[in-house]
Amino acid sequence: MAGGLEVRSRARRLTALALLAFLVFIPAAVIVARAPAGWQLATERSRGSGSLRIKSNRVTGLYPGAKRKLILTLHNPNSKRSVWIRGVRVRDLGTTKRGCAPVRRNLRIRRQKPRAFRIRPGGARRVVFVLTMPNTVANACKQAVFHLGYSTRTVLDQRATR
Repeated sequence: MAGGLEVRSRARRLTALALLAFLVFIPAAVIVARAPAGWQLATERSRGSGSLRIKSNRVTGLYPGAKRKLILTLHNPNSKRSVWIRGVRVRDLGTTKRGCAPVRRNLRIRRQKPRAFRIRPGGARRVVFVLTMPNTVANACKQAVFHLGYSTRTVLDQRATR
């Protein structure tokens, strides 16, 4: 009888562990969007706007003191409604080098002209950010690749556009 209880207890622990892993890793995989060029879904905090597609240019040639432009193209796939973009955020999520932390002293990210704007149905809009590698950058960041995540705050226009 004790052997049967032990098997059920072990099965419950394994089920709980699998559920915990699912709850932790699946949202992380969905939220993280990386910086290579190509269409990718943005992390959104929205009210029913659907997903936006974001295309980014590839930024290369960063060194201490260098400034480079990161251009994001936000595309509204909704064919009937406009989307208001209340905010766009780019975050440094990690790097390919162990000693190079994703912090402001290694990579600064600033948006040019941060204000709300509208994207018409099926339309697109460019947003420009400036990436700066400050002189305080860690030596471990030499030849590192920075993985960036994008997020938007959007509101779906309640009027259907025809």
